Amino acid sequence: MAHEKAYNGSCHCKAITFTAVIDLSKGSVKCNCRLCWKQRMWKTGRIDVADFSLVAEPGRLGGFMGKHQGTHHFCNSCGIATHTHVRRPDAGEEYVMVQVASLDDLPVDDLLAAPLTIVDGLHDQWSDVPAQISHL
Repeated sequence: MAHEKAYNGSCHCKAITFTAVIDLSKGSVKCNCRLCWKQRMWKTGRIDVADFSLVAEPGRLGGFMGKHQGTHHFCNSCGIATHTHVRRPDAGEEYVMVQVASLDDLPVDDLLAAPLTIVDGLHDQWSDVPAQISHL
């Protein structure tokens, strides 16, 4: 049974805001790749693009294209990462993952109750848990 709920999120300066329908019972994700490590990313699971509504002031939404066809978005003014939009036409996939820290109305207890998946993105071993995870 799905436990979907609409959450509101934003960057620090509120130039980027969004609403996302998220099912936290599907869990969240941490990765040990260099980008995730440097930004201390903690993301929701995959969100259907139809369940993600973004509002950004002109010129404020920045992005960095990762090597796995995902664009990691952030605010050009305050620098806060908000979400990743993945487009993988070769695999027939398109989805969004939201940075949990950018969710304005997510109760911490709800986040901590959700399952957590840790992946070894550093070595492109996405189905493996890295040997060391305490730093994530």
